[in-house]
Amino acid sequence: MILHFLVAAVSLLPQLNAFSASSASPIYNTIQSARILDPSGTQQTSIIPQDNKRKSLVVILPQLGEFDSAEYVEFLTAAQPSLEENDIDLRIIGIGDTTAASNFLKFTNLSPENLYIDPNGDLHKELELACGPEFRVPDGVSNDVCKFFLRQLPGGVPVEEEMVRPVATSWLNYMAMCAGIGAPGTLREILRGYFGDKKAPERFRDDDVVKAGFITIGPGVGPTSIGPLKYNQWFSDERGYQRPVELATIRLKNMVEVLTKWDDYVSNTLAIPLRGATYLFDEDGNELYSYKSRGVLTYSETMPRPLTFLAPYIGESVALNPLGLADNGGGKLTRGRGVLKPAGKLMKFLSILFKIENKLQAKVLGADESDYATARKEIEDTINQNKIVIYTYGLSPFSSETTAVLDEIGADYKNVEVGLEWFLLDKEKSALRAELLEMTGQSSLPHVFIDGQHVGGLFTGSSDGKYPGLATLKETGVLQSIVDGGSLE
Repeated sequence: MILHFLVAAVSLLPQLNAFSASSASPIYNTIQSARILDPSGTQQTSIIPQDNKRKSLVVILPQLGEFDSAEYVEFLTAAQPSLEENDIDLRIIGIGDTTAASNFLKFTNLSPENLYIDPNGDLHKELELACGPEFRVPDGVSNDVCKFFLRQLPGGVPVEEEMVRPVATSWLNYMAMCAGIGAPGTLREILRGYFGDKKAPERFRDDDVVKAGFITIGPGVGPTSIGPLKYNQWFSDERGYQRPVELATIRLKNMVEVLTKWDDYVSNTLAIPLRGATYLFDEDGNELYSYKSRGVLTYSETMPRPLTFLAPYIGESVALNPLGLADNGGGKLTRGRGVLKPAGKLMKFLSILFKIENKLQAKVLGADESDYATARKEIEDTINQNKIVIYTYGLSPFSSETTAVLDEIGADYKNVEVGLEWFLLDKEKSALRAELLEMTGQSSLPHVFIDGQHVGGLFTGSSDGKYPGLATLKETGVLQSIVDGGSLE
């Protein structure tokens, strides 16, 4: 009796296995049965083993040479230890050949065991992933016109005449997507890269450097060189959020990598428009999460935090900020930022004019040495008797923002309003302003003194370069320390 039961059970095993396979997601079955290559070019029967006992995170990239492929993989690589700890296998599939895979692995530091290549995008097509607006080159457009168009693009004109129109069609669709046509979210994401995002953590490390021809950015988000011109980005002292052009700088780095090695990265130009997708499956192949990208730079449905969907499985800490960079939304202290900041930084270019006008105005109004001496004594007495002193104009937006910065942080300070504006000053106030220039080398208001030391204005530092200005002292935490009882030094 028992023997008959065992024989029957064994005979049912194939049916049970078939039932188990059929209960998995159809997409899972498609991916599991796909014939994909590993980075070395060896044929794979399945990227997900038939006896799989772990969750599977399957990320299907567009071209390995697509600018956002490296961007997405940077997050995934950072989250890899947490994925492993939580029994989730990471499997990344991208369009390319073995040369593209080798370059991609080196550039992203991705482990070879996590990468597979689909040279022609066959899996992408089988999964019916997005391919742009699917435009066609009109019949009335000649091959010569197509060739002219292709000469302006990476890869140039294909050798085979019959490939000219298909390649031109691929580029037409990709360029349309870059312009947001048939690619929802693309333009918004491009703008987010340039304007920043308070909902996203920092993106550029303090030691990161990007070089693109005669342009060098870094280390960090501040220092920028364009040929002989060197300057510091106006937001470089801000922390805790994705700052303006920060993400665009990362994308520039990825773009330089691809464009300087285009023929190595892009082996099949016909597949350029194909987009990617992300799938998370449980141990039985059931779909836990899926997202199909339809645009360029839209590899996640939560782009400010691309791995948010993994939070239930690896925890919010890693999922929401896998790179571990500063992440506080810019903090609660937000004054001293915005459009006034770059305007304030530019004021230093007018300092020579302000200095001339400063002294001339006091002289025209009849100020003499006794007026200057009186003004100096008044300034010295004020800054010696108060920990924080600011000299402001009543109508100046920079002065108003200075008081707002100090009020926001809870500082106790002395505000000396020199007048409503510089052109409304009388003789005594003009002498006071002229003496502030003489003492500090700074021609414009506001002036900020802490512990008797001139630290500059709101956005500009002291003339000797020792102190960076009030806004930067706030961003670096020095101002908070002073308010809490510390000293400037």
